[in-house]
Amino acid sequence: MEKPGRRPLPPSIAQKGFGTELPPQKELVAIYFDQKGFSAQADLFYQFYEQANWSSPKGTPYRNWKLLAADWMFDYEQELKLRKRQRQNTLL
Repeated sequence: MEKPGRRPLPPSIAQKGFGTELPPQKELVAIYFDQKGFSAQADLFYQFYEQANWSSPKGTPYRNWKLLAADWMFDYEQELKLRKRQRQNTLL
C-alpha cells in the first residue's frame, strides 16, 4: 500500500540509492537533490562529476556520491550567502 503524497519510483531505477553505487543513476541524483531543496543543482552536480569520471583530481575513485552531493549543496549555499553579503555591502 502506497503512502499518500509519495510518488512511486520510476521502473528505470535499478540501484538501491544508498550512495555507494558509482556512477549513480541520474534519476537518483535528481530525486536526492529535490528532497534537499536543490533540484536546480542536480544536473550541474551530475555533469561535473561525470566529466571527472567520479574520481578525485588525483584519480582516486569516490566511494559515496551522497557525501559529494552534501558538500556540493553546502558550498552552493555558502556561495549564495557570500553574494548576498557582497550585494548588501555595495549598497552601503
